[in-house]
Amino acid sequence: MAHARDLLQAMISGEDVASWATRAADILTGEIDVGIWGKGLLQSHDDYQIAKDLSKMFDCKLFYPVEEDKEDTIKKLNDGLLAKMFDKVLERDFQPLTSYHKRERVAIILGILAMLLGAIIEDRHMRALRLLRPWLPNMEQQLQLVTALDEYKNDGTPWELGSKGPLALQNTGDFPVIEGSEGQAVVPFDCGDEFYYSGLGHSLDEPPTSEMSSKVCLECWKKPATLRRCTRCKMARYCNTACQRADWGLHKKVCERRKSVRTCPVPPPTDEQMS
Repeated sequence: MAHARDLLQAMISGEDVASWATRAADILTGEIDVGIWGKGLLQSHDDYQIAKDLSKMFDCKLFYPVEEDKEDTIKKLNDGLLAKMFDKVLERDFQPLTSYHKRERVAIILGILAMLLGAIIEDRHMRALRLLRPWLPNMEQQLQLVTALDEYKNDGTPWELGSKGPLALQNTGDFPVIEGSEGQAVVPFDCGDEFYYSGLGHSLDEPPTSEMSSKVCLECWKKPATLRRCTRCKMARYCNTACQRADWGLHKKVCERRKSVRTCPVPPPTDEQMS
């Protein structure tokens, strides 16, 4: 999960691990408001507050449970609690603990947190999450949600979100750090921004991808051999002109002109990922 990568960065930079852990805990519990540090999901104090509120509301530690509690948390979720949580959050009269949080955003964060743990999400709730893409404010978050819903295996394999945590951004890249030809620190497989690899996320047992663009048609969710790219934002892709036109009413609200596709180098797949 992302916090493990953040911890490795702290160690690389020479930061005291105990100090890192204390500040991480303060951020997760809301003691430190770090605002918004990126364009992705779980890159704002509000998203962390939603995670905290959900944990409190349903008496279940959802966000970064300590290792010894993780198995019990997943079992509790799979034994019916997660379905109960989705049913509650998706009710029209649902009232979040923090009054200004939107029900739709709470449902999306609940889904992402469940995937990070590898919990089993019922098909009806996966379908409901698909309908919530319009509630996300930018293409980065929309693509993170669409990719997770399309590629999450829902068999106990955790999902890796492409968003860096606030502590990771104190340094300029991911790990490991190596020495470059001029003696400077070089961080491979990182663009130096708020995202890991493509930013889209990936199943823990699969290698990450490099390009931040949709892997499915954003209108019909199909995966033809060739997808037509939005020439303006370079991120949205579609089966054909008909699908692109059908989605334009939604896409135009988040379509921003970009000069090129964000592409990040990725490490070679491990032996386990290739098997």
